[in-house]
Amino acid sequence: MKKNTIENIHPRLKVKKKMIQLLVKNILTSEKVDSGVDVIFVDDKFMRQLNKKFTKRNRTTDVLSFGMRGGEPEAIEYPSLGDIYVSLDQAKRQAEEYGVGFEEEVERLVAHGLLHLLGYDHANKKEENIMRKKEEMYLKEMEKLLKSS
Repeated sequence: MKKNTIENIHPRLKVKKKMIQLLVKNILTSEKVDSGVDVIFVDDKFMRQLNKKFTKRNRTTDVLSFGMRGGEPEAIEYPSLGDIYVSLDQAKRQAEEYGVGFEEEVERLVAHGLLHLLGYDHANKKEENIMRKKEEMYLKEMEKLLKSS
C-alpha cells in the first residue's frame, strides 16, 4: 500500500494523527485500493478560500475531496488517490451540534471525504444511503480496532 500523509495546518486545534492513519488504512484495505491519500486539516479561512476557488461558494464547509485520478486510465500513475481537506473549526461546531466527540466527527469527515475519492456519492437518496452505511461501518470498525488495542 502506498503512503498516506496526514498534515495539520490549523493554527490551534489538534487531531490524533495515528487515529486518522488507522482509519484511512482500514478503509483503503477494505476497499482493496493500493493507493495513498493526503489528509490536510485546516481552519475555516483556508477552507473558505478552497471552497470559493473550486466550487464558487464563498463560505466554509466541513470537507472537500480532490481526486488525482479521473475515470479514464491515465498515462501518469499518481502515487496519491487525492487530497482530503477537513475544516477543524467546522468539525468542532458539528460535533457540538450532533452531540458527538470532536475526534469522532473528524473521523466521520475523513471517512466521508475518502469515500468520495473512492467513487461514492450522495447525489440521490439511494447513493446517500449506501455512502452513509459505509461511513457507519468504517467508524464502527474503528471503535472495535481501538477497543482491541
